[in-house]
Amino acid sequence: MMFLNTLRSFLVILLLLGGSTSLSAQGKNKNTSPNKDDKSAQTKPIEQPKFDKETADLSEEKCPQIREGSSTIEKIAGLKDAMSVRNLTFKYFDKALFNLTDYDYEHMKVLKPICDNSSEDVATLIFDKLKEKVEEAKETRNNTVSWIKNTTEQLKDLPSDGSSIRLIHNAWKEMENRSHEMLATDLRYLADFLDHLLKKHYQKGNTNGVKFISPFIPPDTTNNTPQ
Repeated sequence: MMFLNTLRSFLVILLLLGGSTSLSAQGKNKNTSPNKDDKSAQTKPIEQPKFDKETADLSEEKCPQIREGSSTIEKIAGLKDAMSVRNLTFKYFDKALFNLTDYDYEHMKVLKPICDNSSEDVATLIFDKLKEKVEEAKETRNNTVSWIKNTTEQLKDLPSDGSSIRLIHNAWKEMENRSHEMLATDLRYLADFLDHLLKKHYQKGNTNGVKFISPFIPPDTTNNTPQ
């Protein structure tokens, strides 16, 4: 039971770290998923708009989106090592970094010199590096999400015996070791899953009917999508 007490303390810290992060993304995706009967909608990839300097919004009204948070963006772009996965939720240009598109990066490259008189070469360097760091962090998180899915699948139907409890404890330790590779919602999801699983094995029947909502797709913070 000492482990459960430690686990509860960890969950309190977890809630403080990730309590403000929305878990509603899965519901949004359900509303926007293609109709199962529409095979063309299922197989056709989503076409991203291509950036066109002539039609893009390069007005002064867009400059606050470039200026706000720019110092943090430049620090991320200048990192020698990988960007933390947690930074994927940092909001810039009215979006979480996770949701920035190729259009956005090209748009920002053109806007930055207009808004702060920096050179086009500097703007290109910053946003190319930013994209590199963001994509690397997304890949790291995707690998961890795959591990989480595999782990939960392997553990959900374990028999109630001592060897099962050891496997759950080992998964918890691995979760702590890999916590920097997850978003707060990922960590919270897995911690809740393991917590309920441990209670099920320590106290039989306590978790019947418990459902877990996967937060593996971050909230879409896009405000304006270029047409």
